[in-house]
Amino acid sequence: MYKRVQSCTFRTPHDNAIPFMENRKTPHSSRDDQDPFQIHDIIGHEGLRDFLDIESLEVRSRPVNWRVRRHSHASMFQLFLLSTGGCTVELDGVSHELSSPGFVWIPARHVHSLAYHPRTRGYVITLGHGHVFTFRMRCPEAAPLFAASMAGDTDLSEFDRLITFARYQPAMPDQATGTVTEALAQLILATIFRLLRSANTPVPSRRDAELVKRFHALVERDFASHAPVSAYLDVLRTTERTLRRACKRMGQPSPHEIIQSRIAAESRRLLLFSGMSAADIADRLGFSDPAYFSRWFRAREGTTIRAFRDERDTK
Repeated sequence: MYKRVQSCTFRTPHDNAIPFMENRKTPHSSRDDQDPFQIHDIIGHEGLRDFLDIESLEVRSRPVNWRVRRHSHASMFQLFLLSTGGCTVELDGVSHELSSPGFVWIPARHVHSLAYHPRTRGYVITLGHGHVFTFRMRCPEAAPLFAASMAGDTDLSEFDRLITFARYQPAMPDQATGTVTEALAQLILATIFRLLRSANTPVPSRRDAELVKRFHALVERDFASHAPVSAYLDVLRTTERTLRRACKRMGQPSPHEIIQSRIAAESRRLLLFSGMSAADIADRLGFSDPAYFSRWFRAREGTTIRAFRDERDTK
């Protein structure tokens, strides 16, 4: 069975549902194992690999008087988006007060319950485990973020655009429906990934921003010297720990990686546009041995300089 959700055809969680089973144990909340008010779905995993559902909070929660009892999902991941109002959410036994605009991310098998304030509005996005698995394979950095439940404040504008796109998506031929659903699910997960990563990153201070800006300016001036990070620390009059922490707060890689990335970017630019030989580029970028430069480039870019240039010439 299927239903129309925001003008897209997705399978609903109720179509393949097996009746709820009481007192089924879950590894995430031993305190609730004997709680008669805790329920766990046992919907088959395979049927929900490519599941995607977008539903308003009002449609989902009004029939249960705006209170969703404690439960978990075997194979579905959920994102609750609150555009107005608020709620009390319990995640793995810990209660959180959430106000709008805000979000609640709930991975599969995590126990949760929700009690909404009056006139709360928003959406619930439910994703099958297949979509999440695909995204984690493409972006391994997302795995630990997707595995932990989380609640917090956020700007919902990106999600509003995606939900509007889903709502007004024209009818598609049956052959294309799966492709559209997969693409939309991956866009949603990419937005969730940015949201969770931002929520896990400490807010940078003005000092952090200024320190990273000065470091980038020094790297831009001196990257060909292959100076170690310690040489930059002397000029910046700071410690490696402080610089590394500032980079992390600004959402940037480590200081060493920033230097290496700048060298790699200049290598690609010269190989693409200068017409210089590999030996000349190696000399300009401070590599004493052209062979070492070739090995370094291959290890970093995953291709040889010759293959890189051959690919360039075919474009």
